[in-house]
Amino acid sequence: MKYTKWTHGFERFVFYVLSGVVVLYISVEIIELVYQFGKALFTAHDHSDRLLITKEQTSAVLPVFFNILIAIELIDTFNLYIKEHSIKVQSILLIGLIAIGRKLLVLDVGHNSGINNIGLASIILALSIGYYLVKRPETMGVKKNEEG
Repeated sequence: MKYTKWTHGFERFVFYVLSGVVVLYISVEIIELVYQFGKALFTAHDHSDRLLITKEQTSAVLPVFFNILIAIELIDTFNLYIKEHSIKVQSILLIGLIAIGRKLLVLDVGHNSGINNIGLASIILALSIGYYLVKRPETMGVKKNEEG
């Protein structure tokens, strides 16, 4: 019995350390996001046909935004695990989809090999189908409750 109490206590300690690190990471990324966005707004770009932010500047800002979303989802997953000792597959699939979306924003598809593009497409398809299959019972339950 002491072993499980000790293990549970250690697990909570690790949770708090990881959560603290992720919170610090989110804080740094928010500062980076504000800095990159401000820099993009106030940098002169005469060669662009865009009004405020060039495509290159957008490609510097958006990945930081997605990093913040991924970190928030990780904290949510940590909290769920500590409370219920289970990990929702839906959360993991969502984190994977966000990470792949971030990757696609910074990827230059034209300079990537065909096999890499097929691999990314396969990952997107697998994560999307998995997310749909996990989410579908929830949606079906809502429709049944509305009908009945």
